[in-house]
Amino acid sequence: MTAPLLDFAVSTDPDGTTVLHVCGEVDIATAEQLRERLLAEFARHDRLVVDLSRAMLYDGVALRALRALHREAVRARRQPPALRGVRPTLAKVLKATGIHALFLQQEHHPFPSRKPQPQPRPALAASAA
Repeated sequence: MTAPLLDFAVSTDPDGTTVLHVCGEVDIATAEQLRERLLAEFARHDRLVVDLSRAMLYDGVALRALRALHREAVRARRQPPALRGVRPTLAKVLKATGIHALFLQQEHHPFPSRKPQPQPRPALAASAA
């Protein structure tokens, strides 16, 4: 059995905003990967947009990753990243859970000014046994 695949790419909008593109299915097997990447990119960039147009986030664990991002923004006293490309089904889930009120939402821009470049996956700390 193969592990579920979750990929990320980063591009830059014309105004200099960094865009994190999330591609794939977020479920119990990949939610921690999403949470870690969201928090890492948020720490790395002053202006960040999270593009979810090619992601499937319908599971509670995926929504917890978004809540963790919002908590970090509040802790850091920063504006949370905007969410881009939220599909109608996800928009309903975000609204039903109240998460829609935590993030600004942008329409999807299908042709970024710079092609997203695959990013190396950050090394995970070895877990103590």
